[in-house]
Amino acid sequence: MKARHTILFFLSLLLVIGIGPKILAQQSKDEQAIDVEKERKMEAKATQEAELRARKEMLEQQQDEMRNQEMEYAEQAREASRAREVYRSSRVADVEPVPRVAPFYFQETQTQLTLRNSFRGGTDSSKGEFDVESGTRYFRCMINGRVNSGEIYIKVSYPGGKIFKELTINSSAEISFSQSLNIKEGEENKYVGSWQYEVKAEKAEGNYMLQISYN
Repeated sequence: MKARHTILFFLSLLLVIGIGPKILAQQSKDEQAIDVEKERKMEAKATQEAELRARKEMLEQQQDEMRNQEMEYAEQAREASRAREVYRSSRVADVEPVPRVAPFYFQETQTQLTLRNSFRGGTDSSKGEFDVESGTRYFRCMINGRVNSGEIYIKVSYPGGKIFKELTINSSAEISFSQSLNIKEGEENKYVGSWQYEVKAEKAEGNYMLQISYN
């Protein structure tokens, strides 16, 4: 009986010695396979996270570009609105306020000087005089003009050289100026005498009219 137990013991020992390395080798292979699977999953997770970050960055970049475009469109809209306001305001001539005077009536003795000309891109200059006689009680000056390019400069001066009115007509606005005066007693010296006018066209394409009336 004892011999039988001894034989079984040795057989078991031999079995363990023979199979043990195979079991250990299999366990090692299993552990390596588990490690490889873990690494694969970690790499897959890292790749997925990198893709998510890239998509997030791309989305944020697109959102930034959209915000910048919206800001540009808004600024362009504001600029267009300001340009329309400037254009509308430019339709009204930039002239000095016309003082309130009594109604201006011309009699049969009215004297009138009218100058008008059109230019087609040319440059020109002219000067002249007109006399306002003693006893004049009413005076009116009108200047109208419009150009597509270049400039037309008009100056009207009192007797003695002081400037009564000067205007530069350019493409920014159509000019329409009118001023009427009642000449009171004691003020005749300021208005009676030789007035001067000057007209200069600088590469102007447009026209003007200068009209002076008094009686």
